[in-house]
Amino acid sequence: MTKFQPQLDKFKEAIADLDASSMKILKSSWTDTMKSTNKVRNQIRSSIFSLIRGYNAEPDGENKKAAVFLMPMVDRYKGIYNHSFDDQTGYYYNLIEASRSDEFKTYVEQLKLDALFTKLQTANNECAQCSSNRSVESGKRNMPLRTSVSRKNLIVAYDNLVFRLNSLAEANGDSDFIILFSWWNEEIDKFRVTFSNRYGKGKGGKTAGGDMSKHDPKTGLPYERPGIL
Repeated sequence: MTKFQPQLDKFKEAIADLDASSMKILKSSWTDTMKSTNKVRNQIRSSIFSLIRGYNAEPDGENKKAAVFLMPMVDRYKGIYNHSFDDQTGYYYNLIEASRSDEFKTYVEQLKLDALFTKLQTANNECAQCSSNRSVESGKRNMPLRTSVSRKNLIVAYDNLVFRLNSLAEANGDSDFIILFSWWNEEIDKFRVTFSNRYGKGKGGKTAGGDMSKHDPKTGLPYERPGIL
């Protein structure tokens, strides 16, 4: 451990906190997956209901009779797609259970719809897992500090680190800090690029131009680069 490691660790943590609080994630990484899995289960449900309605439209026969008994189930769950994603998952579980109940099971098997209901269950389970994964992701995204707090913490950590480095430099010289300055200036340039991309060309200030070997006290604004050692 270096003589300034505790202060450096705190400074790195503060940078990470500021970065997390500054970057606003607008869209869950699971959104597209949820849309595609939801589309699959709705298509399967639509196919099942279309088959039942088709048999129900026949003039007579055993399939007609089975479809007549299944129409109450169709009417009960035909509007599932109008509900929210998670509510749909619950309704689909109920639909699948209904298809296996004593009331409807015989007629489902007669029309050979049980395989389709098994596919529907698989698709619905995938939707439930996607929702769970999104909740975990959302919890992690919503944890960052407010920017006003993380910025203050960064300034305090910065001041503490600079004070420690100045003290060590006065006693031992600054040759041991070249690696630190290389990392430090690189991190600052990353933020410069990020701010310029977000707010307009040049808004983040001028980068070090690839020279990361030492600190230039003449570059940057106050608190942008390390102070004089």
